Amino acid sequence: MYIEYKPNILLTPYIETYWTTDEIVSDKQTLRVLPDGSVNVLFNLEENEDSFIKPFIPYLIGVKTKFADVIHEKADRMIGIRFRPCAISAFTQVPIYEFNDCRINTDLFPSLFSDFKPEKLIRTSNRISQLEHIDNYLLSKLGYLHDINKQIIYIAEYIQVTKGIVPINELLNKVCLSQRQFERKFKDLTGMTPKMFSAITRFSTAEKFIRLHPDKSLFTIALDCGYYDHSHLIREFKRFSGVLPQMLMSNLYTTSPLFPYYLCASKKIARICEVIIQTQSVY
Repeated sequence: MYIEYKPNILLTPYIETYWTTDEIVSDKQTLRVLPDGSVNVLFNLEENEDSFIKPFIPYLIGVKTKFADVIHEKADRMIGIRFRPCAISAFTQVPIYEFNDCRINTDLFPSLFSDFKPEKLIRTSNRISQLEHIDNYLLSKLGYLHDINKQIIYIAEYIQVTKGIVPINELLNKVCLSQRQFERKFKDLTGMTPKMFSAITRFSTAEKFIRLHPDKSLFTIALDCGYYDHSHLIREFKRFSGVLPQMLMSNLYTTSPLFPYYLCASKKIARICEVIIQTQSVY
């Protein structure tokens, strides 16, 4: 089960939400992680030696600029912290693009959570107590935050509010910077250029729109989500998800009940893929 929790009100300028999962996975499941422009910190609460994330150690999950497939099996018990755009830069001076498409053990570099004590996470299985421990740790860091360029924060939020449709020239008119300076500062704080951030924001909007309105035509969806035409939508959708939008519309791919921001193939498609793999291995 996936559940979201609000952070302390003092942390809301930096943290969008805490999220948790608690599920026993009966079969091996491949989930497709889609780019959404966010940075997460992830805690694995399950002592599973096969996991790609060590138990109880916070991992920084960098901005996704492309889709990735992750295999989940056995039990999944996790706590995640989803940061607002630019906000992770208040806690570390390392340029955010250094973490793109990576998962980093925070023990390996001086940054947020490098001095975190996981003992309380280990001692209790109560999810609220675990979240309170993380919340209190983050509150203790508020007096040591780095300054963030408020212009860049405003632009990132503006791109999200306009669903990635706003032209880059319009963004430049809102900041007193050259295009080169603007792109460099924006990339340092968000991990992406304004153009890429806008493209991912527009894709995320389209992906959610398709799930809510699967009966609408691709042409209508493309125009509603800021694409030139349905060909542009298909090209960008395949770029960021690896599948055609028609596959989502026809339920060949669905959102995972364990991770609502991930895609998983239907059992029918999964069985077909398994048969193909087995057939290929025979020869």
